[in-house]
Amino acid sequence: MGIVVTLIVVAVIAAIEVPLMWKKKLIKEMWAFSFLLLLGAFFSLINALHISVSNPLGWMIFIYKPISDTISAWLS
Repeated sequence: MGIVVTLIVVAVIAAIEVPLMWKKKLIKEMWAFSFLLLLGAFFSLINALHISVSNPLGWMIFIYKPISDTISAWLS
């Protein structure tokens, strides 16, 4: 049910906004809008399908923890 609702909402938003941007010749803005709308739809569908996505903070900690430890060792 959540998948259908998400797709309908995305279609309605696109049907309202894209023609307005096209008439005003806002091509770059339309590309940015489309990208962000599709990105939001993608994450909404993942949420509706109950698919687990890793937290980006975990990756940042994994990358920067050794650097932080090295700098802390140098400064102490």
